[in-house]
Amino acid sequence: MSRPQSAYFLKPGVLHKIYSPEARKRIDQLTAPLSTQLTITNWREHQSQLASIEYLLSGWGMAIMDKELLDAMPKLKHVFYAAGSVREFYTDLARERGIGISSAWRANAIPTAEFAHATIILSLKQFWRAQRLAKEERNWTKPPHAAGTYQATVGLISLGAIGRRVAERLNSCHDLNLIAYDPFVTKQQAEAIGVRTVSLQEVFSCSDVISLHAPNLPETMGMVSRARLLSMKRHATLINTARGDLIDELALVDVLRERPDLDAVLDVTVNEYENQDSPLWDLPNVTMTPHIAGSINHECRRMGNYMVEELERHLSGFSLQHEVTTQILETMA
Repeated sequence: MSRPQSAYFLKPGVLHKIYSPEARKRIDQLTAPLSTQLTITNWREHQSQLASIEYLLSGWGMAIMDKELLDAMPKLKHVFYAAGSVREFYTDLARERGIGISSAWRANAIPTAEFAHATIILSLKQFWRAQRLAKEERNWTKPPHAAGTYQATVGLISLGAIGRRVAERLNSCHDLNLIAYDPFVTKQQAEAIGVRTVSLQEVFSCSDVISLHAPNLPETMGMVSRARLLSMKRHATLINTARGDLIDELALVDVLRERPDLDAVLDVTVNEYENQDSPLWDLPNVTMTPHIAGSINHECRRMGNYMVEELERHLSGFSLQHEVTTQILETMA
């Protein structure tokens, strides 16, 4: 029996980062990949070879699935996307034509949750402030206002794939009071993972540490407003490993200047690759990291492995575990 035709469609330089030699060998056994890796800039040069493609193994750099691309691949059945959100390229037209899509967003949730967990614990100890003051003052004065990790209050914004993992990790290792805001989660669902649901305002006013995990949607942009920032508990820390647009950044700068008791740990910012002039860099109570919470380096291969396993399920006729349904797409970042 002949193998179905497939192709890799990613930006240059990431194929080997995402799909390990073992993963590519398995893909070769399951399908017959096009010898050339497709990219946004070169796919039109290979249109004569695209008509027989049934499956795309993708990742960062997937092209928008518009009419031109879809017409060039009339036999395309499914896209296996070894990265996170598909909203930027997966179109209504692709859905209407019956082209399915699976995403490794759950795989990417693992390192993000690990990073958030670690950052929350360090923030409860006021590690960032203690480290800065120790170097500045060359002494060993402990931070007098650190909440510590015993029965402190941690507030989570959203209990999606990442927020749930963070809650589960915190509950399995620590004696904390976990509260969360998520309008899509019932009280019973939250209680099942040891979290009490509250209003967004209560998360900000009552938490020693607030960790953002909401998707970047029109209704969530700027949800962390000036008023909510000003309402934060004294000596609290705000952590953002989600998306920069969730925070009103101008307000954040003003509030952190006005409230030097607060700290912010930002793994993401607005226009993070073009923010060299942001005042955030100069604020002593801000710690910034270069978007490292999600999959980096060898962690990326977990996403590739998820999609190879999904491809195997699809070809074997088993139920898919990572298909992006219409319901999932509506709340995906």
